Amino acid sequence: MVSKRLKTRVQHGGTLVLDAQGLSLHVEGDEGMRARIEVAERNGSRVVHSAVTPLEVRRTGKAAERLAYLLSRFDKKPVTDDVVTTARKLLDAAGLDGHECLVDALVVATAALATPPVLLVTSDRSHVPALCKAVETLPGSPAVKPILV
Repeated sequence: MVSKRLKTRVQHGGTLVLDAQGLSLHVEGDEGMRARIEVAERNGSRVVHSAVTPLEVRRTGKAAERLAYLLSRFDKKPVTDDVVTTARKLLDAAGLDGHECLVDALVVATAALATPPVLLVTSDRSHVPALCKAVETLPGSPAVKPILV
């Protein structure tokens, strides 16, 4: 049974973006993450991840098999020139260092180019929320709401 709280967090349509922690939780069988994904899919949202996210979530053995299976179910978004340009703009707007925040910037840039409404599942409480706030400075980009797990 999916709680009312989870149902209200995912709107109809749009995109649910998984960062490394969101994907890791799902690989590990976390019930809350599974429920979020089920609600998103039921409501017609696309569940996506950046092409770089699996690099942070590497697993071995049975967990690697589960990761491969789950990755096959979600939309992988490539790191295109548009994503790189958007990531650079986000880093500049947020005043963050590219060396330290590169992967976070690419994931948030992927979210910024997704179909709204956009929710981004993350455990990062510093860089990702700042980058999501910076999305608001980009003309034509949808709001990216971080969902902290």
